[in-house]
Amino acid sequence: MKSYDKWINKNIKGLKNKTILINGITGGIGKETANYLASLNNELIFLVRNIKFSEIIKSEIIEKYNTKIFIIFFDYLNINSLNDCLNILKSYKKIDVFINVSGIYHQKEEYINDIEKTFIVNYLAPSYFISHLFNIFPLIKVVDVSSVTYSIKTIKNISVFENTESFINYLKKIKNKTLRYGLSKRLIMEYLLYLKVKENKNIIFVHPGVSKTNLFDKKNNAYGKWFYYFVPFLMNTIFMKPSKACLSLLKGADISKINNNLWIGPRGLFKFWGYPKIYKLRKDLMNKEIIDRIYLLTNELFDLWKIK
Repeated sequence: MKSYDKWINKNIKGLKNKTILINGITGGIGKETANYLASLNNELIFLVRNIKFSEIIKSEIIEKYNTKIFIIFFDYLNINSLNDCLNILKSYKKIDVFINVSGIYHQKEEYINDIEKTFIVNYLAPSYFISHLFNIFPLIKVVDVSSVTYSIKTIKNISVFENTESFINYLKKIKNKTLRYGLSKRLIMEYLLYLKVKENKNIIFVHPGVSKTNLFDKKNNAYGKWFYYFVPFLMNTIFMKPSKACLSLLKGADISKINNNLWIGPRGLFKFWGYPKIYKLRKDLMNKEIIDRIYLLTNELFDLWKIK
């Protein structure tokens, strides 16, 4: 981590003495982000599924940086945990930043209330949580960790968005795991763009590039055992370490605001490896009619998914 202190000292100016909400800290990028945030004297609130493992990470960070860290149980597949978490957060006078790191990739196909799990964790549940978070803290900055795969699947047939039935039926047809992941990232970006453009919420999209993460953990059970040996090995050998990949997240949390059509990710070949840079989003992501329809449909899905 020390190798990037010079870059942080030069480029991260305002991310100190804040109260920061972050999930995904048991993964490589989330954990490294939490370490950097703690080194800058920020108070942290971990939103986690694995309390026991998170307590270990908390102890390690406090031993190094002596900062305040609180842990709240949080699971995008557990509706009650989201609502319980929101109720707990109401006791805070102010939270400055929420960094949404959690996500799943290449999962075995599984449906919950007619919606495939990848769409719930990457799109539907975080959309619900973030929209309600803004109700409690209207001025909070949300840093959404996305992926360049959001451009992999563009929905050109607007009839898909006519009603919830046609929308859900369309999502069911997406069988390729990478397409599901990319589309889930695109959908949450479009939902959040509505909040950013129409309601003037402070939302910043970032992507960390390619790094070894828990997204390809063998516990996902989507492929054979050899896949989970070679893919993480290649990612660890070829691509960025999490300690560098998370710099885009820090830049997003540090920058005050960013234009609607911009986001932050690594520079360099294919935007995979380098230090953070501001890029333009794809123009087809900015279709106002589709953004409006996705916002309305997503709010309807909250009820269909029995989020109340």
